Amino acid sequence: MGTNILGIGQSALAAAQMGIATAGHNIANVNTPGYSRQIMLQSAAAAQNVGGSFIGQGTVIGEVRRIYNEFIGQQVNATQSSQNYAAAYLNQVQQINNLVADPAAGISPAMQEFFSAIQNLAASPNGTAGAAARQAVLSNGASLASRIKGMGARLDQISDDVSNRIGQTVTGINGYAQQIADLNDSIETAQSVSGGAAPNDLLDMRDNAVTELSKLVSVSVVNQGGKYNIFMGTGQPLVLGATVNVLQPTNSLTDPSRLQVSYESNGALIQLNEKNITGGELGGLFAFRSNTLDTARNSLGRVAVSIATEFNDQHKLGQDLNGQVGNDFFSISGPSSTPSGLNLSTANMAVTYSDVGALTTSDYRVQYLAGVGPAPNYYKITRVSDGSVQTSETLPAVVDGLSFNLAAVGSPPAVVTPTVNDEFMVRPTALAASSISLAITDISKIAAATPVTTSLPSTNLGSGKFSTGVVTSAVATTSNSATAAIGSVTVGDSYKSSTLASPLNLTFATAPNSLAGFPIGALVSVTNGGVTSNYQVAAVAAPAATPPQVVNVPYTSGATVTYGGVSFVIKDNPAAPSAGDTFTLASSLPITPTTLTYNSAGNNFTGFPANANVTVKNGNTTTSYVAGSPIPYIEGSTISFNGLSFNVSGAYANGDVVKITGNPSGSGDNRNAGLLAGLQTKNTMASGTTSFQGAYGQFVSNVGNKASEMIVTTKAETNLLAQALKAQQSESGVNLDEEAANLLRYQQAYQAAGKLMQIASQLFDALLALGR
Repeated sequence: MGTNILGIGQSALAAAQMGIATAGHNIANVNTPGYSRQIMLQSAAAAQNVGGSFIGQGTVIGEVRRIYNEFIGQQVNATQSSQNYAAAYLNQVQQINNLVADPAAGISPAMQEFFSAIQNLAASPNGTAGAAARQAVLSNGASLASRIKGMGARLDQISDDVSNRIGQTVTGINGYAQQIADLNDSIETAQSVSGGAAPNDLLDMRDNAVTELSKLVSVSVVNQGGKYNIFMGTGQPLVLGATVNVLQPTNSLTDPSRLQVSYESNGALIQLNEKNITGGELGGLFAFRSNTLDTARNSLGRVAVSIATEFNDQHKLGQDLNGQVGNDFFSISGPSSTPSGLNLSTANMAVTYSDVGALTTSDYRVQYLAGVGPAPNYYKITRVSDGSVQTSETLPAVVDGLSFNLAAVGSPPAVVTPTVNDEFMVRPTALAASSISLAITDISKIAAATPVTTSLPSTNLGSGKFSTGVVTSAVATTSNSATAAIGSVTVGDSYKSSTLASPLNLTFATAPNSLAGFPIGALVSVTNGGVTSNYQVAAVAAPAATPPQVVNVPYTSGATVTYGGVSFVIKDNPAAPSAGDTFTLASSLPITPTTLTYNSAGNNFTGFPANANVTVKNGNTTTSYVAGSPIPYIEGSTISFNGLSFNVSGAYANGDVVKITGNPSGSGDNRNAGLLAGLQTKNTMASGTTSFQGAYGQFVSNVGNKASEMIVTTKAETNLLAQALKAQQSESGVNLDEEAANLLRYQQAYQAAGKLMQIASQLFDALLALGR
C-alpha cells in the first residue's frame, strides 16, 4: 500500500510541477506578440481493483494545450488586413487633400489672378496702363503655369513614393512568407519527433506570422496536414508547405516608372494584375494609385490641357501689338503612348487632342486583336476608368476627344502595323500638368486685338450697324460651285497651321462622286450618320488595304470630312457639285479686304469675296449660300464667311456699304482680350458642362470626399479590429491574476503531494521496522 501511495504522490507532485511550469511560461510570455495562453490537461489514472473495490492510482498528465480559436484568429486577420488597407489609403490620399486644399498652393487663386489680369488688359489695352496690364498678364500667366506645374510635380513625387512603398511591402511579404514556410517545416519535424504532440510555441509563431502578413496583404489560409498553404489576393499561391513563391517588384510593361508585382513561373516573370491584389497595405497602395492618384493626375492634367489649349486657340485668332497674328501663349505636352513590353512589333500609337472639351480623366488601353471569320483585324479601345469599349477596323479613330492613329517610328520614319495582340497604354493628360509653361516672354506678343475690323462710311444714309467682327476659325473655305456649298470649318485642337501652309484645293469628280486633291499619304475620315470610314490617299487604289487606299475620297452630301485636324461639310445646295467644281481650304488670315453693298430691292448684301460660301444664322436656324449668291439681310442675324463672323442690325438704305479690312494695328484694340477673359466662365470642359474653375473644383471635391470617406472607413475598421483583438485576448490572452491564482493552486497541490509522499515514506519505514 505504501508503494501505491508513493506512486500516487509522485504523480501528483509531477502534475503540480507541470502546472507551475505552465503558469510560469504564461506569465513569462504575457507580452510576447501572438502568444496564446497554455493550460495543462490532466486526468485520473486508471484505478486498481483491490478486493472488489477500485482504488485510484493518482493522476496522468495529458498534454499542455494552447488556447487558440481558429475562427477568431481568421477574424483578426481579416480585420487586420482591412484596417491596414484603409490606413495606407488614407495616409496617401491625405497628402493630396492637404495639397489641393491649401489656399497658398491651390490652383484657384492663381487662375483667378490670371484672368483678372486679362480683364484689366481688356479694360486698359493702351499706353502705360496697357503695358503694365500686359506685364501683369505675363507674370500671372507664369505664376499659374508654375502653380500647376508644381502641383503636378508633387503628384509625381507621391507616385514615386507609392512605388517605393510597394517595393518595401513586397520585401516584407516575402520575409513573412519565408518565415511561415520555415515554421511549416519545423512544426512537421517537431510533431514527428514527439509522436504527434503539438509544438505550441511554434504554432503561435506561425499564426503570428500570418497575422503580420495579413497587415501587408489579404491572405487566406488552408490547413493541409498541419501545414499552412497561404494564398494572397484573389488566389495567388504564396506559400505551399515549405515552398515560397517569391514576389518581385517589377516595372510595368506599359510604364517603366510604375511598379507592379510579379512572381516567377517556369523561369519567367508573370506580372500580377494589381486589381487582383486586395487588402492590407499593398492592396491599399494599389487601390489609392489606381482609384485616386491616377485620377488626380489626370484631372489636374485635363485642367492644364484645357486652359493651355483653349487659351492658345483663342490667342492665335488675335493680333499682337506688332500687327502679327498671335502664337501659342502656353506650352504643354500632348498625350503619351507606351507599347507593352510583350509586343512583338515596333508599332506605337500617335494620339492627339481632337477636342479637349471632350476629354475625360481616364487612361486608355488600345489592343490590336484578331478579327472573327472573314472580318479584318481590329482595334479595341478601352476606357480604363469604367471599362467602356469602342472598336474600329481602321485608324484614325476618335474617342472622347482623342484621335488615335498609328505613329511613324524608326529611321527613316515609317508607319508600322501592330502584330495581333499588341497592346498600348495611352495617357492623355497624366503628364500634362508637370509640363505646362509660358510660351512667350515679350509683352508685345500678347494678342489682345482682333485682326479684322469694319467701318461704315459717313456717306451711308441708313442706320444699319455692322459689328467689328471676330475671327471664328483659323481656316477659311471657298468654292466655285454653283450647286453645292462648303460650310465653315471646325478646327480641332490637333490642327497645325503648317497643314494648310498652302491652300488645299479639292476637286469634285463624278462616276463615282468623290473629292480629289488630298495629298498622297493623307489620312481622311468621312463620318455619315454616325458611321466613320477611314481612307488613306494613294497614287494607286488598294481597297483591301487597312485603311483602304483610294485615289479620291468618296463624297456623300452632308458627311463630315476630317483631315489634319480640320473638319468640314460639303452638301448639295440644291444639287450635287458639277465635275471640276473646286472647294478650297486655306488660312483665314490675313484678311482679304471686302466691301459689301446693301440692295434694298432684294433686301440683301452683295460684294462678298469671290467663291466665298456664306452662312446666315438667325436664332437656331443656319442657312448656307453658294458662292456668288446675294445674301439676304435679316436684322439681328450673324453673317459668317472665310472664318469671320459679324452681327448685323439696324435699317440700311439702298447703296449703303460696309468695309471689312484687316486691323492695321493691335494697339488700342481689346476685343480678343475680352474673348480671352470670357474663357474663365465659359463651359469649355466635360463636353461643355463646366468651366476651368468648375472642373478644378470637382477635382478638389472628389479628393476631399475620398479623404473623408477613408477617415470614416479607417475609424470603423480600427474599431472592428479592436473588437476582434479583444475577443481573441479574452480567450487566448494571458491574465496575470488568473495565472497568479494558478500558481498558488499548484503550489498548494505540490506541497500536499510532498506531504503525501512523506506519509508514504513513513508507512514504508514502519513496515520495514516490523521485519527487524
